[in-house]
Formats: sequence, C-alpha cells, structure tokens
Amino acid sequence: MLILMDSKAYSNLFTMQQKFLLVFFFMITMGFTATAQSLASNKSGEAIQSSKLKEIQADNWDIFADDENKIYYVDFESLNITLSDIVVKNASGSVILKDDVFDLPVDTIYEIDLSDQKKGTYKIELRSFTSVIRKSIQVK
Repeated sequence: MLILMDSKAYSNLFTMQQKFLLVFFFMITMGFTATAQSLASNKSGEAIQSSKLKEIQADNWDIFADDENKIYYVDFESLNITLSDIVVKNASGSVILKDDVFDLPVDTIYEIDLSDQKKGTYKIELRSFTSVIRKSIQVK
C-alpha cells in the first residue's frame, strides 16, 4: 500500500519530528545537568551531605601525625572502603579542605597539611559514595 502526501502534509510531519527531537534532547540535557549539579561540590556545600551518609566505624583506621609540622597522613590500604573524597572541617563545622580521591590508588598514603590552620579540634571525614568515616584530631 502506497500512501501519497502532499508537500504541506510532509512538511507538517517533518516539523513534528523536529519538535519531538528538540524536546527529547532538551529533557536529556536537563537530566544530565541536574545530575552534574547534584554531584558537583564546592566548599560552601557538599553534593553529598554528610548527614545523609551512613557512618561506619573503622577501628583499624589510624591517622599518622607529624604534630610538629601539623601534617596528618591517611593510609588508604588500611581502609575497607573505596574513598570518593576527603573533607576536613574546623570546630565550627566549616569545610576547610575538600579533595576528590576516587582516582588515587588503593595503596596511597594521603597527606593532609594543616600547617596554615590555627590550634584546635578538626574533624576528618573519609567519604565513600554511601558512607563516611569520621575522626577528630587536635592540632597543636
């Protein structure tokens, strides 16, 4: 069966297809933008709020400290999770350091340099995509 269309009907069909594709690509683009925005983070507010992460205890995790130089070391190999980022907060809860570490090897020893920070208590958060390990340190 052969269907014949005049040029006006063909033009209307072509225009409807263009509109459909335009809406379809717009929806996909908005989905990617929303996902990117939810994953993006900055110092004023993290993408994954730490209150939404499941806190896990890691008894085998220790921070190795060079108290004299205010440098702290995290041994990734001693952890049982794959980290996505490391966050350091001061006593008031403000983020003073945030670093994405997902691409680092599992045998990394990560250095946290707090030599430019004042004396006080700081909280280090080791975050995976679903959980967080927290530890407080005292900078002297």
